[in-house]
This record gives sequence, structure tokens and C-alpha cells, in this order.
Amino acid sequence: MDFSFGEDADIVRQTAHEFVRRDLLPQEPKFLNSKDPAERAQIAKAATGSLKEMGLYSAGVPEPFGGGGLGPIETCLIANELGQTIIPVEWGEPTPILYECSDAQRPKYLAPVVEGSKTYAVAFDEPQPVTDPAKMATTATQSAGGYVLNGAKLLARPNADFYLVFASATGPIGPLGPICLIIDSGAQGAEVARSRLRLDNCAAPAEQVLGAPGKALSLGRRWFPLTRIIRAAAVLGTCDRLLEISAQYAHDWTSMGTHISERSSIQQALGDMAGDIEALRWLVYHTAWLAAEGKKADYDSMLVKLQARKVLTESVNRSVRIHGGTIPPICEWLRKNAASADANDGLRFAVARETISRLQP
Repeated sequence: MDFSFGEDADIVRQTAHEFVRRDLLPQEPKFLNSKDPAERAQIAKAATGSLKEMGLYSAGVPEPFGGGGLGPIETCLIANELGQTIIPVEWGEPTPILYECSDAQRPKYLAPVVEGSKTYAVAFDEPQPVTDPAKMATTATQSAGGYVLNGAKLLARPNADFYLVFASATGPIGPLGPICLIIDSGAQGAEVARSRLRLDNCAAPAEQVLGAPGKALSLGRRWFPLTRIIRAAAVLGTCDRLLEISAQYAHDWTSMGTHISERSSIQQALGDMAGDIEALRWLVYHTAWLAAEGKKADYDSMLVKLQARKVLTESVNRSVRIHGGTIPPICEWLRKNAASADANDGLRFAVARETISRLQP
């Protein structure tokens, strides 16, 4: 059995590793200490620019969509390295929903996102939790030539060039089901305030519909497994860094004349962190290998995403325990990896149903 990634993958990993260690980690103190959002944004923007110059931006996006076409393993190696810095560098990992753009929509929306000249935000969540995606409070009423949107959406990224708005569509003869519409920033009737997108009789022409009306919940589904794996790899990188700084702190810090690394509680926390993180590493790259081999990895990708979130939470808690009163920038790690927590309950239910199905005689 050969567990090596190959020469090309090693070059990709080494390139990303050197970039993070040389260009990003030295910038972290300035990023953390800055109270100016504009200065923080400039640091992240400069990092993104460097990635573009190195040819790593959108490296994992399939070639038919304008990306570099790297395989799952190579893309996970990049995500793993970039996950080790708190600087929220953009590296061209668009939502698979955008891969459903029509030929007419691609030049205006998908291509600029892949090249990094436009940003987007997924507008799915609402002020009142969406318990049934088929019955969202935000409505899209069919009109002559398009739809009229009303409602409110929560945004993880308020300042975007366009929004992918999910709503409950209604036609002349009744409900059509969930729909996704591309709404440009500044469109009449669309206003962003305090991370909310308010839609008040916002008209959207029919050509702004992404996919088919009523089929919005299936958009990008074929690419979701790979997205889950890549995000789990990024979380793995964060866990690697947490272990590194925790081990260094335990080695350097003394209390009452002895290194805290000699305490059994500290040793237990470090040992558990190392074991859980190494187990996650094997799960991430085994699942990436499945995807690279063209094997069905939907179930495995859900498992790895759930496990990644669990290991991250436990690594954060153990790191806080080791550091005691000198807490590392935990909020920055969690904020950067907030996307990994999306729809965890839904994933658990899906994994449970599939597990029961697989174990039936």
C-alpha cells in the first residue's frame, strides 16, 4: 500500500506551506492587534493577491468553470495549509451552487468569482429559523417576465457584488417550490443593513433564476461532497495550528518553577488533541482519495465534515484549558471556520438515515 501523495501533490503542499509560514504568520500579530476593519481587510486582500500571483487562486475549481482543475487531494492540501492561519485569506472556493449558472449567466457571475474580481453571498437563512426549506418566509411571486421578491435574509457576507437569494416561489396557479434568484447589489427593492438583506417588491427578471424553479434545493448537489471534504481539510489545518501553539506554550510556560508540560492534565489534553487530529487527518485524506478515484463519497463526506467540526470544538476547548488565563485568539479561529458548522443537525440526520439503511440485512 502506497500512502504517499505523489511528487506533484508534494510540490503544491510545499508551495502553500511556505506561503503561509513566510507571508501570513508574521502578519498575524498586526491583524490581531488592529482595531481598524479596513486595515484587517487590507491584510487579507494582500494575501489573496499573493495567492493569485502564485497561481493557487481557484486552483481547485474544475477547468470547465475556469479554475485550475487540481484534484481533490491537492486541493485539500492547499486548504489544510491555509487553515493554519487566522488571516481570512480568500483562495477561490466558490459555492457549488454557482456551477449551475447558465451559459448566459457564467460570464457575468461565475467567471468573475473564479478569477476573484467579484464576490457573492448566499442568502438562505432568515431571521426566523427555516425549519422547512420548502416553506421559506421570503417569497418570489411570478410576474410578467420574472419574479417579485419580498422578505428578509441573513448574510454572512453583507458586502457582496451579488446575492444568491432562496425563496418560496408562487405562480398563477399556486406554489412552485423553492427558487434561487441572482440579485445584484444595489438592485431596486434590495437593501442591506446590519447583515440583513431586505427585499421589498424587488423585481428580478426570469434570466436571473439559477437552475429551475422549484429545484433550488438540488443546486450544486453533485459537487457538495467535494466541498465538504475541502472544508474539513481547512478545519484540520486549524486544528494542526492549535496543537502546535498549545504544545509550544506547554513547553515554554512555567508555573511554580516547573514547566506546565509536566502536569498530567496538560499531557492528557495534548495527547487527546494529537490523537483526535491525526485520526481526522486519515479520514480527510481517505475521503479525498475516494473522490479522486471517482468513487461515490456522499456518505463519507458528511461523516468527515461532522467529525471535523467535533475535533475543532474539542481542540479549542483543550487549547483554552492548556493556556489557562492567556487565551489564544480562539474567536478568530471559530469565526474563520464558522461555515463548517452550517447545517450540522441536517447532516447528522442524513448520516443516521444512511447508516440505518446500510446496516439493514
